[in-house]
Parts: sequence; C-alpha cells; structure tokens
Amino acid sequence: MTSITVQANAFSTLGGRKAAGFGFAVVLLPFLLYAAFFIAPVVLIAMQSLTPYVVGSNGGLSGAGGLTLDNYAGVFSPTFRSVFADSLRNALAGSLLCLLIGYPVAYFISTRCSERLKPWFLVLVILPFWTSYLLRMLGWRILLGANGDISAVLQSLHLLAPGQGLLFTQAAVLLGLVYNFLPVMILPIYVSIERLSRDHRDASHDLYARPWQTFLSITLPLTYPGIMAGMTVVFIMMTGDYVTPELMGGAKGMMVGTLIYSQFLQGENWPLASAMSLSLVFVLVVAVLAMSAVGSGLQRLPTLFRRAIR
Repeated sequence: MTSITVQANAFSTLGGRKAAGFGFAVVLLPFLLYAAFFIAPVVLIAMQSLTPYVVGSNGGLSGAGGLTLDNYAGVFSPTFRSVFADSLRNALAGSLLCLLIGYPVAYFISTRCSERLKPWFLVLVILPFWTSYLLRMLGWRILLGANGDISAVLQSLHLLAPGQGLLFTQAAVLLGLVYNFLPVMILPIYVSIERLSRDHRDASHDLYARPWQTFLSITLPLTYPGIMAGMTVVFIMMTGDYVTPELMGGAKGMMVGTLIYSQFLQGENWPLASAMSLSLVFVLVVAVLAMSAVGSGLQRLPTLFRRAIR
C-alpha cells in the first residue's frame, strides 16, 4: 500500500513538473517574440543613433568604432524643432477633437441605443477600417482638392478663393488624422461607459440630481480610464503617423514621422534618423506622463465644481 502511495506521489510530482515546464514554455515564447521584434530593433536603433555619420557609406553608418552624441545635437536643429512642435500640436488638437466627437457618440450608443442596435452602431464605427487606409486617404484627396466637392462648397461660401482647395494644408492633415483615428477613441470610451453600473446614475436621479449634475459627478469621473486610454493611444499614433501628413499635407503638412522617413530613405542618414526616433519616444513618454497628470487634475474638477455651487 505504501509503495503504491509513493508511486502515485512520484507520478503526481512528475506531472506537476511537466505542467510547470509547459506553462513556462508558453510564457517564454511571447517574451522571446517580444525581444526579437521589439527590443532588438530598439537596441539596434539606439546603437545607430550613437554611430558617427559618414558621407557616402551605407546609410551613413561608420564602419569604425567609437560613439558620438553629434546626432542628438542635430536633432535640435531649427528644422526638426519646428516639425516636432507642429507634430505635437497636430496630435494634441486631433486627440482633443476625437474626444469631443467620440465621447458623445460612445455615450449615445451605450445609453440611448437598444441592445439589438448596439452591435450595428459599433459596426458603423469600425466600418472605415474594413477598407484600405491608403484608399481612404486618396478619397479625401479628391474631396479636398481644388475641384473637389468640399472645396467647391467652401468656394461658393467665399471661404476659399476660386481654384483653391484644402488639400496640402494643416487643416487637411488635421482632418485626416481625426477621420482615421476617431474609432480608436470611441471604442475604449464605449467600453468604459458600458461597464458603468446603471445603479449609480439611478441613485443620482433618486437624489434629485439634474442630468448635467449626474454626468459631471458620476458618468464623467467613472469613465475617466476609457478617456485616458483613448487619448493616450490616439495621441501616440497621431504623433508618429506618416501616411496622413504625406498624402494630405505634402511639404506644408510635414510631421515628425515624415521627417524621420525622409532621413532614413532619402537623406541616407540613418544615425540622425535613429536619434530622431529615440528622441520621439522620449518626448512621447514625457507627454503621456504629463497628460496623465493633467487628466488626474481634470478628474477632480467635477468634485471641486460641485462643492463650489453648493
């Protein structure tokens, strides 16, 4: 009897080790893929950013040893600073516009639509993603061109001069950014509103709170995680976008993604482009932390406002 028990314990221990080994392998595989396709390229770019630039070599990379910070000094040239500032302004303005448009849409779908219609409205939100990104941008180029329908309407209203279009302007870039990334803002806000218990709003109504008071005191603060998730993702994607500024803005709508692309493939200056890429990552991290701090302050505004009107 004792031997049977010992064998059973041995098999149990062996099975536990196999299960633990299998679980470790399952967890290890994603980390290896992450290291191969994310960490390794970032390390490579970091090494290139510290490599001296040599004219005429492959990508401007020096075959000799030695490290330099000259590439980072070039990042702060007047041209790059101007393009970088325009990129951050466009990304921030586009993110705020996506929030102002996306929150009412998400709120309407979540609170005003029946359960039967909600999936169909969500399909309409993500429907643009079913077509090619490039194809959608080419469609906007036609509409915003000098002979396009939108430009024709603005010309008839004397908001544009005859023969003038919105294409290749900062307004066209901003419009393209908002159009492309608006669904990315709507979806996390919708999920956040869906998770909000209706009991909170019903309790607010039972306490004779007005609808705007319920929204400011209950709905808006509790959906803050969805707002910050949407703002963060949209801001990061807009800042590094390349296709929209290239197709909608041209030389007048250049953003940092376009500038990095030109340094990599046209200027053949890989060290400078790598330094620009890492500088962009650093600035985005700082900007996201700043947005989180500002968002935390804004989250407390409804409470402060409610106390002020008592």
